[in-house]
Amino acid sequence: MKFDMPTCGGCRTCEVACSYHHTGEFAPSISSIKILDKEDGAGYYVLFLENNEERERGCDGCVNLDVPLCVEFCKKAEELTEMVKELHEKVSSKGREAEMDIMPSQGLR
Repeated sequence: MKFDMPTCGGCRTCEVACSYHHTGEFAPSISSIKILDKEDGAGYYVLFLENNEERERGCDGCVNLDVPLCVEFCKKAEELTEMVKELHEKVSSKGREAEMDIMPSQGLR
């Protein structure tokens, strides 16, 4: 699921934190959150990968932690928290993986 995050500075600390959550290693290439460049406009896209047949490491919201690691280390934690919540609400409400839509962060403009 992809979100537009105009306030994201692109530091990709969330990717590093996420990879550590999944593997105990700092390896952004295996993170389940990806920061994607935008061709125009401010900020970046935030893509949350989900579990599927080819990928085992989808975003689980760091279920074993009080605060997801990506959120804990993000300068825009409030916005990222809303995205994680929306992702997991959509997945839960549909009972299957969410579609890969571009969604603006809601209520945080």
